[in-house]
Amino acid sequence: MFLKIVHASDFHIGASLSQFGTALSKKRGDEIRASLTRVVDFCKEKNADALIIPGDLFDSHKPSKADKEFVINALSSLSPIPAYIICGNHDYMCSGSPFSEPSSFSENVHIFPCYEFSFEIPEKNVVFWGKSYSQPTIEPSFESCIFDKNKINIMLLHGDTAESSDTNIISKETLSALPCNYAAFGHIHAGEIFHTGKVKCAYSGAVEGHSFKDSAATGIIYAEISENETHLTPIDFSTRNFRYVDADVTDKTEEEIIAFVRPLLNDTDFFRLTLKGEFPENSAPDTVFIKNSLDKDSFYIDIIDETIPCYDLESIEKEESLRGAFLRELRKNATSEEDFALAAKTGLDALCGRIPDLGGAL
Repeated sequence: MFLKIVHASDFHIGASLSQFGTALSKKRGDEIRASLTRVVDFCKEKNADALIIPGDLFDSHKPSKADKEFVINALSSLSPIPAYIICGNHDYMCSGSPFSEPSSFSENVHIFPCYEFSFEIPEKNVVFWGKSYSQPTIEPSFESCIFDKNKINIMLLHGDTAESSDTNIISKETLSALPCNYAAFGHIHAGEIFHTGKVKCAYSGAVEGHSFKDSAATGIIYAEISENETHLTPIDFSTRNFRYVDADVTDKTEEEIIAFVRPLLNDTDFFRLTLKGEFPENSAPDTVFIKNSLDKDSFYIDIIDETIPCYDLESIEKEESLRGAFLRELRKNATSEEDFALAAKTGLDALCGRIPDLGGAL
């Protein structure tokens, strides 16, 4: 018989989305809130045995009263299905945190304290392990965990398994030695399923993306777990995605750029259009015109201009100007036409205030 577990993390309810403007940030904030309601409904639909939230349910350790009440009511409506929650680095447990007052939540909600702790469902033969953050940075540890290998052990973790990370590293080597059936992670917003030793692990990813950093698939994990098997199904739960589009402007008019980009857009997702390539000097693409022309074809679009000017070196070299003098002097010392062209472009970029592209030379 399999346990049915819904693993959802990093809702970040109450996150500031001001980069999208007042009206859109409010709309997106409402959608992020609604994602918790949809997860609760999914748990009921699946008749899940538990909902687990490994951190950052709130974006702040002191969320607004409205956000706090919303979450309390949403989790209460989950009853009788239990919810198990650890506090992450954003919503760490401290004085004034809603999690420091567990009695504010309904009886089906179980919040891990700031030390290794376990909650058990005896009739399901399952134990949930976890430890809440008490500050933004902690050292995750498992020394106090005494596992019963005859039970199904599920661990809630919030942190990074990449050793290159600066903080909150959870060692895969340490984790691999634990007799866990499933390690449910939060913190990384991109979903991932992986093994470390015999332990099956997963980041559910953020339920809804919050910025273009969250362009990877986001969602939840639906887990079916027995003493001998763990089956994980990632489910894309996002209502909107963050997408990147690149457009080469070389030898293209603004109308041609717009015609190329328009079919790639939709009225649901967030888009970031990056303009690349070269343009004749003093003929840079009009990003305001391009954006205004594409606004009606997308829910949201912003434009990053990474284009570079294509200099007419022959004409500039004849100028009676600082640029002309620079090129004439450069010509005297150039060992080849190729070296001259590269040095000329780098110098001209610097003269007009652009950061020179040194092609990885530094």
